[in-house]
Amino acid sequence: MSVRLWDGGGPVLADTSAWMQARRDVKARGLLLEAIERGDVCWCWPVRYELMVDARGLDGIATVESTLESLREVPVDRSVQRAILTTMRELAAEGSHGAHRFPLTDLTVAAAAQDAAIDILHFDQHLERLGDHLGVRSHWISDPS
Repeated sequence: MSVRLWDGGGPVLADTSAWMQARRDVKARGLLLEAIERGDVCWCWPVRYELMVDARGLDGIATVESTLESLREVPVDRSVQRAILTTMRELAAEGSHGAHRFPLTDLTVAAAAQDAAIDILHFDQHLERLGDHLGVRSHWISDPS
């Protein structure tokens, strides 16, 4: 597997997996924080929901909200929702049974990034495959090996 590691450049739509990996990996955290300061990190609603679910109480939720409010939101509008359905049909048509079964957040992140013409930042093999399928450049926040 060829791994495209993120160099900290943007703009990128950061998947939940990238945020979680940045907690564990000091180098990834540094790159992410620098990109946040430059305004190069974007978010979409399903990622926000997952980060809030993972937050430890009210203070954690407030931290998530204040961080994301300072960043660009990538809309998940009707065109993105339609693109998700199209992607699922395409994957089902070209693959084996269940080839279209990806987590909905991953499908949404990939379709929203495609619609916004920005790269995906992740730590999730699903997003590599979806990025390849949709022609969206994707980057690992750190080495998956």
